Amino acid sequence: MKKPVWRLIKDGSGDGRLNMAIDRAILTASERGQAPATLRLYGWDRPTLSIGYSQNKLKDIDNRQCELRNISIVRRFTGGRALLHQHEFTYSLVASIPHPGFPGNLGGDFCAVSKAVILSLEKAGVIKPEMVGKEKRIPGRGQKRSPACFSTSNHWEISVKGKKLAGSAQRRLSRAFLQHGSILLDKDPELAHSLLRYFSDSAKEQELRNLTSNTLTLNEVLPVNLEWGELAQCFEDGFRETFSVSWKPGPLSSLEMELVEKYLQESE
Repeated sequence: MKKPVWRLIKDGSGDGRLNMAIDRAILTASERGQAPATLRLYGWDRPTLSIGYSQNKLKDIDNRQCELRNISIVRRFTGGRALLHQHEFTYSLVASIPHPGFPGNLGGDFCAVSKAVILSLEKAGVIKPEMVGKEKRIPGRGQKRSPACFSTSNHWEISVKGKKLAGSAQRRLSRAFLQHGSILLDKDPELAHSLLRYFSDSAKEQELRNLTSNTLTLNEVLPVNLEWGELAQCFEDGFRETFSVSWKPGPLSSLEMELVEKYLQESE
């Protein structure tokens, strides 16, 4: 039986608005049945704050601080909360619903992708990365919902030694889904913390402690810092081994390019 063909895109570092527009364009094309399952690997060419699809920008984001620090703000097409993309490796995975490589439900699809991320991290040299489950939820959170993505660790995300290393979020349409994932290479919790609003000074101080003590970076867990291309190769290998498909590097289609231009205009 012939294996299905999946597309691989390695984009390197790019503009935040463009990154989000590309991922959304691939999802839209997949929803229309006009794009193959696609793994896209990329980075960010400048510090950028992304906020979740339904997150309240006025409530959670300190726009004045973002302006003063020259931090651009983009809205993700996936859910979740605010995340400062700075020293980071990002992947996006888009596939149709249903798809033979996935169970076809939120939890099952999340778990399948997380298994590929774990294998990719192991290939990079990370020892014992674990998928967070109901029994392994990272402690130390208040009752109020934090505006920061890395302040909590949700099901199917990746931790090492009880600390969050990789965050993720998923958006599902009727016939396709998109999963974003962020792996911290390094961190600047004070900068990330300064861009967000909190309901009290005590909560603000507590969340800074959480961001500092409950997250890990790849540079902290590996003896040698990896170049972006080296980590991209680990992810390519990890996803190749996890999903038994044929992988083919390929550019965006003409439809996807048109959609990218459309979404960039909408985000201005």
